[in-house]
Amino acid sequence: MNHKLRLFMSEYNTSMVAYWICTGFIIAKLTDYFQLPLGVSNMLTSLSSVFLVLQPLGGALYSKIRRKRLYLISGNLVWRISLCFVFFSVFLPHTIGTVIFCICLLSMQFFQQILSPAYEGWHVQAAEQEHCSNFYAVREVVFMILYTVMAAVVQIFISVAENGGVIQQGFIGAGILESILVAISVVLILRLSAPTNPVEAQSSSVGAFAEVLRNKTHTKVIFANASWCFANVFIGGLFGIYAVRVLHVDFIQLMIWGTVGNLLRTVFGPVFTKIAARIGWRNCVSDIFFIYAFLAILLYFSTEKNAIWIVPVYLSLSTLPLSGFNIGTLKMRIASSSEELRSVYFSAFSLISGGASMLGTMISSFLIGCIESGTLGIPLQSLFLVGLVLLILPFWIFRKIPLDLH
Repeated sequence: MNHKLRLFMSEYNTSMVAYWICTGFIIAKLTDYFQLPLGVSNMLTSLSSVFLVLQPLGGALYSKIRRKRLYLISGNLVWRISLCFVFFSVFLPHTIGTVIFCICLLSMQFFQQILSPAYEGWHVQAAEQEHCSNFYAVREVVFMILYTVMAAVVQIFISVAENGGVIQQGFIGAGILESILVAISVVLILRLSAPTNPVEAQSSSVGAFAEVLRNKTHTKVIFANASWCFANVFIGGLFGIYAVRVLHVDFIQLMIWGTVGNLLRTVFGPVFTKIAARIGWRNCVSDIFFIYAFLAILLYFSTEKNAIWIVPVYLSLSTLPLSGFNIGTLKMRIASSSEELRSVYFSAFSLISGGASMLGTMISSFLIGCIESGTLGIPLQSLFLVGLVLLILPFWIFRKIPLDLH
């Protein structure tokens, strides 16, 4: 791998590590610090999946931009600076700090997602120009190592500060570490070569979207994934605020077992590939939902007393099937789409999956608000059973996809 690709890889890993740290448990903890209602917290922790709906708009916008490098750099600067102020909002008085926190988080997610198609295309172009076949595999391994280490450090900072009664300092320390990653990524992005092959304007065509949806096989893949995104709102999406704000799980425990889960995810990629070689990716992906069904039942029976063993089991097993699921769905998407309209197929996939996540998040947030106010006389963990029932749909659709890839 030459110097050019090492720059692209380093820029991607430093920026994406900073981005993914500023999601999930960290955001849930910040909403707890600012004492936001659980329903609002659920919406904010789900933005990374909900704002997927912006990606097709971002692809269409990018196709109209002439000064593409300037657009990419300026947009990336906005979301990275916003990310830093998500943490530094704790410096401010509580009321104004809450407002700034919400605005900066929305800004970070909005600009990151709307730039995502163009940003990823920029990196794809670089890899293709250099004919580097292992670019993505190496990038993923380096990302997982760096992310695991940095996420652990940030969570330790916050946990130690919370146990010492100075959680504000923990968020400030986390913000400083995130700012270092962001600063490195900004220096690197300014050194990247400009994109050379502009994205086709076809991504904005309504006719092209209609053609994609007429492809029955690919549409089944899209809606299978969308139904999974909807169901997962009531399992993985809910777990973040549930663990932090209801079970009150210590961040050290989240760090340790989250690290174990990340390592298992890395190790089990080849395992799922071998399983799929025997039973096919369609069956492999659909069978993965049995793991999530078990986890949904497990979370339903969770309490503060038994969280000490349920949370480690959940964190260890919940990320394990992700590598197999991601590889399998990507293979099915590629196999059922045409090369000339690939960007439109992928845009439709993001749009419908993000729409499903948005709808699920709105419904779950409404239900959480009703439970918190006492309108619904059921415990919050009952929503995990909703997720369990909803898993039936993606399981059934994946089984019906007429592809038997090995």
